[in-house]
Amino acid sequence: MGLRLTDAHSELIGALEPGLRQAADALGIALRPQLTTLAPALTRPRDGDDPAADAVLTALDLDHEGAPDALSLAACIAAHRAYVSSRGRAEGVSAGALALARLLIWAQRAAMLGPAPRIAWIGPAPRRPEGTGDALALAARCTITMGGATRRAEAVALIARPDGPDAATGD
Repeated sequence: MGLRLTDAHSELIGALEPGLRQAADALGIALRPQLTTLAPALTRPRDGDDPAADAVLTALDLDHEGAPDALSLAACIAAHRAYVSSRGRAEGVSAGALALARLLIWAQRAAMLGPAPRIAWIGPAPRRPEGTGDALALAARCTITMGGATRRAEAVALIARPDGPDAATGD
C-alpha cells in the first residue's frame, strides 16, 4: 500500500518550478518531528480490502481556503512521506497526518508573512478540548480512497489570538 495522487493533484505539483518544489519539500520534511510527536494513526486496510491496494488522496481542504495550492500540497505530501517513513512504514498512509500537515503548513506559511500564529492545541477533531477560551479554531480535512472505500480524517488547530488570553489555560 502507498499513497497516490489524483491526476489533477499530480499535475498541480508537477507545474511547480524546481526551486519551489524543493522549498515545499523542505517545509514538509521539517514537520516530521511535530507529526511524530502527535503520532496520527496509520490507515490500515479493512476486512476484505486488498492489502496491496494504493490509497488515493482525493481531497485535502482547509477552512476558509479550500483545496491546497501547489506549494501547500507538495509540502503536505513531503510531510506525510517523512512521517510514515519515521514510523518504519515508507509505503504507509495516514489520513490524519495529511490533515495535520495541512494545518501545520498553513501556520508555517502564515509565519512567513508576519508574526507566527501560536497554536495552543492541535490534534484530531474528536479530541478537541472543551473550554478553549478565545482561541480561533481552524480545521483541515483529508479524504482518501482505498480499495473502493472512502476514509476521512479531520484535524483541528486552536490558534491563540495575539492579544487575547492564552487559549490553552484560559488565563
